[in-house]
Amino acid sequence: MCGIVGAISNAPINRKLVERMRDCLAHRGPDHAGIWASADARVCLGHRRLAIVDLSPEANQPFISHDGRFVITFNGEIYNFQSLRAELGEQGIRFRTNSDTEVLVESFREWGERCLEKLSGMFAFAIWDNAEKRLFCARDRVGEKPFYYAVFDDSFIFASELKALLPWPRFRREIDYTALVDFLSLGFIAEPKSIWRGCYKLPPGHSMSVLVNPDGSPAMRAPVAYWDWGFDPDYSVSNWEPRILETLQTASKEMAFADVPVGTFLSGGVDSSSVTAALSRAGCAVQTFTIGFDEQEFDERPWARQVAELYGTVHTERNVRADDITTDFQKMLWHYDEPFNDYSYLPTFHVCREARKSITVALTGDGGDEVFAGYRKYQRLGMRQEVGRLMPKLVSSALAIGARSLFPETSRLRRTLLQYTTDTPAMMLDALTLGLSWTALRAAARGQLADALKHYSPMDVISPLLKKAPPHEVGMVNTMRYLDLKLTLAGDILVKVDRASMAVSLEVRPVYLHKEILALAEKIPPNLLAGKRHAKEILKRALQTWLPEALLYRPKMGFAMPLKNWIGGDLRHMFEKNHEGSPLDELLDPKLLQKMAHEHISGGSDLTSIIHSLFFLRHWIIRWA
Repeated sequence: MCGIVGAISNAPINRKLVERMRDCLAHRGPDHAGIWASADARVCLGHRRLAIVDLSPEANQPFISHDGRFVITFNGEIYNFQSLRAELGEQGIRFRTNSDTEVLVESFREWGERCLEKLSGMFAFAIWDNAEKRLFCARDRVGEKPFYYAVFDDSFIFASELKALLPWPRFRREIDYTALVDFLSLGFIAEPKSIWRGCYKLPPGHSMSVLVNPDGSPAMRAPVAYWDWGFDPDYSVSNWEPRILETLQTASKEMAFADVPVGTFLSGGVDSSSVTAALSRAGCAVQTFTIGFDEQEFDERPWARQVAELYGTVHTERNVRADDITTDFQKMLWHYDEPFNDYSYLPTFHVCREARKSITVALTGDGGDEVFAGYRKYQRLGMRQEVGRLMPKLVSSALAIGARSLFPETSRLRRTLLQYTTDTPAMMLDALTLGLSWTALRAAARGQLADALKHYSPMDVISPLLKKAPPHEVGMVNTMRYLDLKLTLAGDILVKVDRASMAVSLEVRPVYLHKEILALAEKIPPNLLAGKRHAKEILKRALQTWLPEALLYRPKMGFAMPLKNWIGGDLRHMFEKNHEGSPLDELLDPKLLQKMAHEHISGGSDLTSIIHSLFFLRHWIIRWA
């Protein structure tokens, strides 16, 4: 795992400037800092390396091909690089290193952009072609590795994190208020937007090229999709369990390859436990790492210990307490340099920091809930489909009207009723909304945020994706899986894991996002994944020979933390602090926000996510804007 930066300009680029941009990412790559510039100094690539495969200096980046034509700066891992290396060797290609970086460059030389179809891995990279004067950029299928870029009249710049773009003289910190709407409702900023106007994320599963015009200025071509998740259920298969176990074990073993120590995160849930089991059963010696809390209802350590004892792992635990937020929040604010509301970043950071004391690579179960339909909302969707067949439209409309008029917006009962009675797009949006609803946001918005809401809503994020996975064609469960892959994973979970792990220079590899697992999961009929009484059922059935039944079928906890309790207790001083005159007051009505905070602390409603989002945004504005 590494940090990448680069620039193309119609004038010579100051090498020191790109070095300064690169070194904003020192945490992503503490082992080596590299820089390359073209002969005319109008192209410059930078790299910070975390050495994982081939630790020798010869594998440092930016990496130049043997003939000098191609130069690459690359962040990530190509899991199948050994098989690709063998295939390229049959074509007469000879290698100077044992690195996956060189295999990636030679794959691009041999197959061009089609090499992306062959890659199994997580990656964000840029390859400069000295012959064609073209920069080719690509990002992995689901967005495990980040790629930000900005275009000006005379230059194109890119980096692994937003903070590395800020030193560029032409970069202007102007907030995109539609991106802020996304954050306040969804909890993150959806691709391709970033928080800064004119700065974008290359969408997952996309590539793009930047050419050089005759006057030396860059000409960016629009990003092009090279992969998408489709659904082609195979109803002829009577027993999916052996294929699931075989694919899981093969993927885990392939992803465990490294020239540094490897372990797993073990929460005690189904997904992380299955990864630990798969690695152990593949003959790997496994180190496992777990986070726990004093509050028993959030503490999964007893379940994690069961799995660790079952498979004989070297097991480490770390307890997280409320005062850890006080200590680490400002540090997290620097690493999460875009507004971000998934507050499980704190335990994620602590498990990464604990693991980094012993290992450099950690395999995780991230993605299992999205790929195999593991959230409770999938059960509700299964029930919604049955209800939709039985309930006349007039009855559902009457229930929706009653829910809106009889219960406050923060009522859980109101939200549940609406999920069974509103139209499908609105229901999907509601399932993804972890912050303020569009109605509440419009009531609270001020200034430029209110102006943005006149012509934009979070539904603008959902609608294009619904066209690619229409519920009437693929079913509600598959539509939600698609939305979760494109939004929840790309914008939330993978961002959380990437920033938390890179903060301590740890590489994290999510096994359930392996290319072959994604391909298998799109073939499984949705009724086997989730129904009105179960979620992730087919995966649990497959794992019955690997894990205790009590663990597989216990109530889902998720990777949560007791922030709700802490807001009204040990951290009340942080969240109730008087912020009179805060820049946030120019965007949102402080009286409404104070009312919500009081309602939460008094026990009237659980508004933890909303309170944290406003707390984070207030401090983000002070730190970055």
